[in-house]
Amino acid sequence: MFKSRQFIIGIVISLIFFVVALLGVHLDQVWAALGRANYLWLVPALVLYFIGVGVRAVRWRILLRPIIPEMGVKETFDVVVIGYMANDILPARIGELVRAYILSLRKGVTKTATLATIVVERIFDGITMIGFAAGAVLYII
Repeated sequence: MFKSRQFIIGIVISLIFFVVALLGVHLDQVWAALGRANYLWLVPALVLYFIGVGVRAVRWRILLRPIIPEMGVKETFDVVVIGYMANDILPARIGELVRAYILSLRKGVTKTATLATIVVERIFDGITMIGFAAGAVLYII
């Protein structure tokens, strides 16, 4: 009973926010734009997206090796995709916490150990972005 009540409340809240998001949107223009779109660009975009996620999964697998030596890249890939999906629908990059939670459920590892690897991963991402920005500044100057 309680879970179905939560589900209904969640649906109602989602519908309210969906309606609010559509306020002021001209749906005829949206449909026209969708009709003009070139959907062939989705193929290389999806390929590049999954290559990027694969690289991140391999990177995270390397960071997780001391904690979970038997975990494969496929399992890591699955958890990374779940975390990114959660980031798409939840605020404040909560998907990172979802990754730690899912990994603790699947492998029995502590959430703090998993979060530590995610923090290291984000530090590497930050350093990479600083490197890109520095390269762009040097190119512009």
